Amino acid sequence: MAAALIHVDAVQKERLAWRAKLRGESFPEVRDAADLYLDVPVENEPELRHLAKTANDAADRRIKNRDETVG
Repeated sequence: MAAALIHVDAVQKERLAWRAKLRGESFPEVRDAADLYLDVPVENEPELRHLAKTANDAADRRIKNRDETVG
């Protein structure tokens, strides 16, 4: 296995640490993320981007509706 140095900004580091805590790890397995990224064929990326945007938009609508109901 070859070593690699990956630079992350402060927000990325905080988010990685949060995810690691949720998984019960001391720090996330960046290798797992790299494997997942590399396993996705390049030709599928536009469809995955669209699915992610659709899911994020739906989540935003639900949060807004909940806020309006509660608030």
